[in-house]
Amino acid sequence: MKLSDSVSVLPGVGEKLALLLLRINVRTVEDLLLYFPRRYEDYSNVSKLSNLRPGKVTVQARVERINGRYARNRKLHITEAVLTDGVTKVKAVWFNQSYLAKSIPRGEDLFFSGTYELAHTGLSIQNPTWEKVSDFPTSTARIVPIYRETKGLTSRQIRKLVSIVVEHAPSVTMNLP
Repeated sequence: MKLSDSVSVLPGVGEKLALLLLRINVRTVEDLLLYFPRRYEDYSNVSKLSNLRPGKVTVQARVERINGRYARNRKLHITEAVLTDGVTKVKAVWFNQSYLAKSIPRGEDLFFSGTYELAHTGLSIQNPTWEKVSDFPTSTARIVPIYRETKGLTSRQIRKLVSIVVEHAPSVTMNLP
């Protein structure tokens, strides 16, 4: 892989994703590496569920149960999960992400990063990002770069692509003047 190569050489980058990257002026591998984050979120401090305080948090837990329901005349989908570390239980809530009830694995250790706050249903982690502990986390349990996004392209996708390039960094050559 060379810095001058098109981003389409990266695994998972098809025609559609390449067009989305083009919207943010990312054409080459070098453009991707030089597309700097606009800010960072610090989710590196993994807390125990029993020690949670309102604010940005990261926890390691398992999903005990998860279900979804519609509210407000079927215009808002709410997915609620009960997270546990074996001793303490905490609720996590996602809005308009109905697919999560089927995609979040049960019985596995997961990292959840989000904002722990008081909502009308009590204290819960709002819209947390989740990843398996066994995978190398790119969006939880670390300092997470937040990139400028465009419709159809998320920071998470950009982080994944950057991590692929960094993984292949020994094969990327750069000539310095």
